[in-house]
Amino acid sequence: MMIDKIFLWLLIYLQLSLFLHILFIILYIAEKSNSSFRGFLATTFSNFAIGLSILYVLTKEPLVLKRFSFAPFLIIESGLVFSFLILLKVWITLRIWRRMKDPENYDISFFGKKVYKQDVVKKGELAAYFLTLPFTLISGAYFLVNIFSK
Repeated sequence: MMIDKIFLWLLIYLQLSLFLHILFIILYIAEKSNSSFRGFLATTFSNFAIGLSILYVLTKEPLVLKRFSFAPFLIIESGLVFSFLILLKVWITLRIWRRMKDPENYDISFFGKKVYKQDVVKKGELAAYFLTLPFTLISGAYFLVNIFSK
């Protein structure tokens, strides 16, 4: 039915909007820029509008939820979580790499080797990198197995 497809696409749009919402929250905390705050506000309103649309569809046709299969939705969700966590790890790695190249963050030892200062890797970055590792592996494994098994 057409209403089932509409419901599925609304859920997908809500998923993407929530992903962007989290991304804008992180960008606003990291940069404190006006553009990330505007993106945060825009995704807040879009989350609200999509949620109201889903509520409207469910009040008009409550059996949509009974007919709906959550398997494709979970595959998309695991792919988004996996992508987000990989992007987070790449972002942290690039920040550390940039700090490593800065001459203020290392000294040259007596033997001519670079000795990095303790500030090159922040504790929060290290914690985020390693605490998200299990979630990255689980969501990535679920996503890749479901993509390649069909």
